[in-house]
Amino acid sequence: MSRRRRPGTGRTPFALRPALRLGRRLAFAKAGRAALIIALIGIPTAGFAAVAVVVQSTQATVTERLDYDLGQASAQMRVSGPDVPGMRQDPVEWQYTDTKRNSPASKADEDTPFTNVLAHVPDGALAIPVGSTPVVLQGPRGPVGLSADEGSVWDPSLEGHWHVLDGAVPTTRSELMVTPATLERLGAHIGDTVDLTDPVTKRFTIAGTMIDLGRDPASQGVLLPWGTTLSTTDTTDDAGLADVTVYLPSDAPTWSEIQQLNAHGIVVQSRPVVLDPPDAGLSGGQVTSSLGWYLGAMALFGAFAMFEVALLAGAAFLVGTRADTRSYAIVTSVGGDKRIVRTIVAGSGLVLGLVGAVLGVAVGTGLGVAVFRLIDNGNVVSFPGMHVPPLMLLSITAAGVLAGLVSALVAARSATRINVLAALRGSLRPVPVSRPARRRRRIWGPTLVVAGAVMTLVCGVGVLMLNDRPVQEDRWAFVVGAGVAIGPCLMQLGIAICSPWLLALVTRLTARAGLSARLAARDARRNPLRTVPVLASVMSVVFVASVVITWNASSHTQLVRGYEYSTALGVATTEVQTETEQGGATGHHDAALTAHAAEVVSGVLDQDRVRVLGVPQEVPGETPSTITVPHRWTPYDCPVNDTTSCSYYLDTSAVSSPHIWAGTVDDYAVLTGHRPSAAVREALEGGKAVSLWPEYAHDGAVRIDTFHDRTWESQAITERTRPAASVSIPAVLDVQSPRVKVGVFMTKATAEQYGVPVVDGMLVTTLPHDIQPAQWDELSSAWQSYGGDDRARWSGPQFTYEAGPVDNGALIRAIVLALAAAVTIGATAVAIGLARSDGRRDDEVLDAIGAAPRLRRGVSTWQAAILASVGAVIGTLLGLLPIRALTLRFTTPVSGTNHLPFAPDWTTLALLAIGLPVVVTAGAWLTSRGRRRVAVRRAH
Repeated sequence: MSRRRRPGTGRTPFALRPALRLGRRLAFAKAGRAALIIALIGIPTAGFAAVAVVVQSTQATVTERLDYDLGQASAQMRVSGPDVPGMRQDPVEWQYTDTKRNSPASKADEDTPFTNVLAHVPDGALAIPVGSTPVVLQGPRGPVGLSADEGSVWDPSLEGHWHVLDGAVPTTRSELMVTPATLERLGAHIGDTVDLTDPVTKRFTIAGTMIDLGRDPASQGVLLPWGTTLSTTDTTDDAGLADVTVYLPSDAPTWSEIQQLNAHGIVVQSRPVVLDPPDAGLSGGQVTSSLGWYLGAMALFGAFAMFEVALLAGAAFLVGTRADTRSYAIVTSVGGDKRIVRTIVAGSGLVLGLVGAVLGVAVGTGLGVAVFRLIDNGNVVSFPGMHVPPLMLLSITAAGVLAGLVSALVAARSATRINVLAALRGSLRPVPVSRPARRRRRIWGPTLVVAGAVMTLVCGVGVLMLNDRPVQEDRWAFVVGAGVAIGPCLMQLGIAICSPWLLALVTRLTARAGLSARLAARDARRNPLRTVPVLASVMSVVFVASVVITWNASSHTQLVRGYEYSTALGVATTEVQTETEQGGATGHHDAALTAHAAEVVSGVLDQDRVRVLGVPQEVPGETPSTITVPHRWTPYDCPVNDTTSCSYYLDTSAVSSPHIWAGTVDDYAVLTGHRPSAAVREALEGGKAVSLWPEYAHDGAVRIDTFHDRTWESQAITERTRPAASVSIPAVLDVQSPRVKVGVFMTKATAEQYGVPVVDGMLVTTLPHDIQPAQWDELSSAWQSYGGDDRARWSGPQFTYEAGPVDNGALIRAIVLALAAAVTIGATAVAIGLARSDGRRDDEVLDAIGAAPRLRRGVSTWQAAILASVGAVIGTLLGLLPIRALTLRFTTPVSGTNHLPFAPDWTTLALLAIGLPVVVTAGAWLTSRGRRRVAVRRAH
């Protein structure tokens, strides 16, 4: 027998559907308020959706990677190691290899032979060998050096890696293909002839144009028939070709066949193996992807965006709840309990959040597609294809809906605390804060501020102490570092709790600032439910901007403090050293080679004459040789690099830059960037040397030490190492500021007089700017064209241009400042709009007593100024704290460490803390024009 609940007892049945239906109706009852909340949720949602589409479209799938790597072919193979057993490859990342322990491959040396990949093509299989080589074509203005792909890359089986654009494919060995950019550079047309002058001499007909789909469309290149320059076409040649890839159009080796080829040093990418890989992957074989960093950044910025949206949309819901107080009072008066009222408000947030999220994702997806189409340049490696990530977009939509729901929860709680009788009479006065709540605020606000400050400073010192350990075997530094980030957040929360008192202080400060300022300050103090969220929003975004700006500026200061100038600004230098057959430097200089290089370079870099300076051999090679270095009179035992007495340049054994230079007085002026003093000029002309570093000068002279039988395996040279021979040269001291990497300078005659073995080996010139890509191309072409036999001895000029420590972070700081300004302007605009919507009765009163429209304009302007100024100043100051905590030093730095200095960009921070509120205030004054007087109902 069932027991019935007696009337009047228990809880009222919860009518969920009617409550949600009423919430949906109230959500759109005020079109302006609904549009504001939808925009607050939809705009960031659209931005995240667009970023998700663009980023995901730059991540190639396995199929897309295979379509570029293989085209339509089934496999490709190439030599990766010596022809001995022991090497193994990853089945998916096929170029990642490992060597079995104690195998012949692990014991191989440079004399171990390599196989010829052509000799291991499966029997009966069709093979397309492709190699690359530098070539020189005769252009309209002279020789043009280019990189050539040699092989039948126009074969249909390689479509997808290479693509024919125009013309026909070569059918004879006297035809070639070029890229469109090369055709334009040569000033030729399809069907014209072009002369190949190096490494062989032959005339070709341009059959058509084609491109490598993995390169930029503007890239230059030539595509030649196989065997044009690469002489190894016989599979019996054991020397092989290390830079030749063999494509197999129809035959795909199995995993067991690939393992057999690995034993000969050959790696294979097979389409079936990659699509269905065996369980034989190598540890570390997976390519590091930026997708993880992207997801982490999206989650971090997404959480911050949700926080900002919840603050601003929450303020809008609070104002809307106050406007709808009478409706909630009616619901309560007819028997609706607090659950129903909360559900109605939460339902409004859910509906508006859903609409804003869906619209934002839809708009953001379309925007992302449009942006991808705009930036896609045809490079399938950088832009493999359009990918719309449904799971990511669904997550963004859910986050937007959650932001709307969370924004409404505080307003839902406020709606249940109304005075029903007063609301039914039409009163909109906010419910006063209870005495216990005020007492809790007085305790928690200051407590959180103090606790956050202490946590930040203590954890910052802890991070530095943990980083100073010689061995980093745990992640405690990251755990303590989290405290540096959490501390300021606690401080912001405490300040937000104390915001009513801050606004009360502002009210006192503006007591004599005029009627508009007093009204604005009192309105902000009396309505904390809509002003505190806006204040917290401005403070948080300015805090993040302050942290980024200070960190960026401090990092640049650290770069400047540790930057070593090679020469004066605007000087380009390159060292001419003979090279081994494998391309390694020998450390030797050759005067004839240097003179030849200077002649070739002068034809390209003609802004200033190319100077030839002498230098001795200071870097040993593999074979025993004699080196000559200046004697350093002070020990080098420095914890950090400070560009002066502890400069890395003073560590002779670890720096390859020349320390002894020989040239003329004018050469010295170019290297130092100024006219030499009379003492320096007199010393050089009088047969003395000049020491640009005091560490090399002693008793008015420099000592040049010579060491015999030195190799790269020899022990490092110190101030105590005994030389085989030494010579002292009278010298004067001329320390530069900043110092440059020129230790001792003398004329060639002085070097010859004292037996210093300098040889012409440095090319020096001045340039108005760094060498541009077109000039690099011209330099490469000139050396390939006119280098002759010396190309085998030297690979070509690689100039180093001294531009100083470039501040690459200036753009970042400007972007951060602009983003902070945008969010602050948006937040204050929301605050002004809510104030005008919430203060309509105040406007009616002002109109009734005859107040001029400019008074309302002044009130709006002062409201923006108060909220923006307080939030910007506090956020900027709080942003300094984490960086200050991470730069505290109480002990001597450990050797090898170079800690971040505390060097804020005060100019940018001033713009953030002062200039930003000024801009916001000016914008509020311009947009809050005197409008038509509000309609006031008067009784007659």
